[in-house]
Amino acid sequence: MVKKKAKTKKNTSKSSKKPNFKITRKQKVLLGSFLILLGIALCIAFVSFLFNWKADQSALGHFADRSVETKNWLSKFGAQISNFFIYKGFGLAAFSIAVLTSLTGIYLFFNYKLKALRNFWFWGIIVMIWFATFFGFFAESNSLLGGVIGYETNDFLQDYLGFAGTIL
Repeated sequence: MVKKKAKTKKNTSKSSKKPNFKITRKQKVLLGSFLILLGIALCIAFVSFLFNWKADQSALGHFADRSVETKNWLSKFGAQISNFFIYKGFGLAAFSIAVLTSLTGIYLFFNYKLKALRNFWFWGIIVMIWFATFFGFFAESNSLLGGVIGYETNDFLQDYLGFAGTIL
């Protein structure tokens, strides 16, 4: 005599399971290594931009054109990203972004506690804004030092606080 298998009742109602957004160890290693390499690439592009920014200004609008060559060590990508972060952004203080990106990658790669990383990001951003504003004082002689954000922040503070107040 053949025994019948007991039928299990399928749950026809929709389950209210929440999606699991927890990152696995393998994903942390991959994301961490990507962020470390991205931070190093940003540093290389930023350093190259300091030497070659005048030569690469004419190539910035021609990202897809293969015939246009740039002198940045990371080619067109390096010229574009450096122009965005240094010239149009925070100036020399943009190196903070590269360091923070690499530091985040190290924390993920080696599975460190991410609580301390929040402090690094908070103070890194504060220092980046402060340095950009400080270097904005020298925008007349060298616009790369403070970038557009540093120049505009410095100009705004001088309008409302005056020169002495902005220095303080």
